[in-house]
Amino acid sequence: SMWIVIRLAVVQGLTEFFPVSSSGHLGIIESLFGMRGEGAGPGILFEVAVHVGTLGAVVIFYRRKVWALCKALFALLFSGASGRERYRSELRYIGLVALGSVPAGVIGVAFNDQVEATFNAPSLSAILLVATGVYLHMSRMRLAGWALTWRAALVIGCAQASAILPGGSRSGWTIATGLILGVGFAEAAEFSFMLLIPAVLGATALELVKAPPALASGAAAPL
Repeated sequence: SMWIVIRLAVVQGLTEFFPVSSSGHLGIIESLFGMRGEGAGPGILFEVAVHVGTLGAVVIFYRRKVWALCKALFALLFSGASGRERYRSELRYIGLVALGSVPAGVIGVAFNDQVEATFNAPSLSAILLVATGVYLHMSRMRLAGWALTWRAALVIGCAQASAILPGGSRSGWTIATGLILGVGFAEAAEFSFMLLIPAVLGATALELVKAPPALASGAAAPL
């Protein structure tokens, strides 16, 4: 079980920060080598566990941005009107991230069981990997000249929700959507990874509610 986890963690590490869908690659590798149902590692709980590592990397890389947003949130809660005025731009950005996180949150909670079932379908992962490649190619188009506003955040959030299935690259679909809308690459990439933070925290909380039986069976150490 630990050996399986190590192999899959390497796949996750090699594919996570490229727009190629790490979850799609994990599902295909697990099916290809007969890992599905073998030990406690593979599965949704494992997917969430490795994404906690991704979350750590994102927070470290964007630490200045994350720290500024945390200070703004703290000021909003404890400084009232003065905090809102001082951190107006940061609080606006937090609002954009919150709005962009709503679609994936709704899909993840409302259709949790159905989404989990798709991770046992490598053929779906293969189809969505092709779709991801096509959509990344479409990012060359500029269909609008939007700035990162409320409507752009909501559309990018819908792209993130669409990529919740294995084979759909969350970072690829969100960044490509931002580029198609006319948002600059650096801003689209940063917003994509800011969206990752509540997505992973939410998925972790959701899985931990269901995790005790699995963790009691000895899965805690591999995870």
